[in-house]
Amino acid sequence: MALRGIDGGLNYYGQFSQSLPVDPNYYPIGVWLAGVGDQSDIDQDKAIGLNLYVGLTANSDISLLEANGMKAFLQQDEWNNATGQASSANAGWLLDDEADMFYGPGAGYDNMNSILATLPQDGRLHYNNYGKGVMFWEDDPDAAHFVNDFQQVTSDDAYWFTDPDVHVASQGGWLLGDGSRDLTDSETRLAANYGYTVDRMRYLDGLDGSRQPIYATIEVGWPSTQTAAEGGRQIQPAEIEAAVWHSIIAGARGIIYFNHSFGGPEQTENVLRDPAYAAERAAVDDTDTLITQLAPVLNSPFDDDYVSAGSTVREMAKFYDGDHYIFAASTQDSASTPRFTLGNSDFTGVAEVIGENRTVTVTNGTFTDNFADGNAWHIYHIDENADVLPPSALTAG
Repeated sequence: MALRGIDGGLNYYGQFSQSLPVDPNYYPIGVWLAGVGDQSDIDQDKAIGLNLYVGLTANSDISLLEANGMKAFLQQDEWNNATGQASSANAGWLLDDEADMFYGPGAGYDNMNSILATLPQDGRLHYNNYGKGVMFWEDDPDAAHFVNDFQQVTSDDAYWFTDPDVHVASQGGWLLGDGSRDLTDSETRLAANYGYTVDRMRYLDGLDGSRQPIYATIEVGWPSTQTAAEGGRQIQPAEIEAAVWHSIIAGARGIIYFNHSFGGPEQTENVLRDPAYAAERAAVDDTDTLITQLAPVLNSPFDDDYVSAGSTVREMAKFYDGDHYIFAASTQDSASTPRFTLGNSDFTGVAEVIGENRTVTVTNGTFTDNFADGNAWHIYHIDENADVLPPSALTAG
């Protein structure tokens, strides 16, 4: 086995004051800049598996977070006061958003340093989200300076399904190619690209020789102001699910849902509480239920040499409690039937497909399965100590 720990290690948050739980059963599932005004807001959010507020509107009642055991990364420009500093819900300071885009290198670094100078020396972690500067426009040294030198938890927002401009040569065309051409629609609107976003962030993060948790930011509505005629669109439920799993397969240690719709027919500041987005909320609910149930697996080591499956899917193997779990998701906008080859060529039996009430047959360490389209994903539990796997308690919600 070639075991590799999660970025920063399971105990990463333990080095900070009043941080996120150091618990193998905890995986951060956050929502961007929501408001909490009464208990019903908390109830709705917890019901779909949210456990973290990434930014919190200034008119929120933070005592409700405290009473319900919810955590928040509080934005420094609105909560760096007696209330925010004293709150047990404050798991870290949100420094800024997309300083790499608004300022660029140089002025952007000055901006980050000036923010850090205003914060109390309270031992809390610092979190920041970046954008197209780090992801597309800046060279590696400049981008790595943003990623490595100002915060201890980092994310980036590249909205492959809904951004009208992400396909152009200087953006997605650069990340996924050589920057000489625009991407086609089928190349752009692909869940696998959310995993490549995490890859870029993890690459930059590793340039200083140490690791921090990289979170993935995924839209759940219509985040651009452009109309459909101008290239704007709403993300679909199956696309949300696939984007999340591709991010996790790439190594994301947390998920953040961008919760605002600035365009489209149903504009809202809180997609996941808006009845118009019931289907998107249901997709998030199902996904978060499975993430929470699988949190001990997701927090366990990777086994990087355990499985291969060819180019039509991307796969990740985890080793937990003596068993292997394989997470796989389609990398192409069409159907495929990849063959999975396991590190244990002697194993013949069955693997449970988690949440789907079915199994696949494994013969001499290989099996095949169907992936219907670019949003297809499956999770397999392989118990190499048994010929037939017992029914799992891990089921989709």
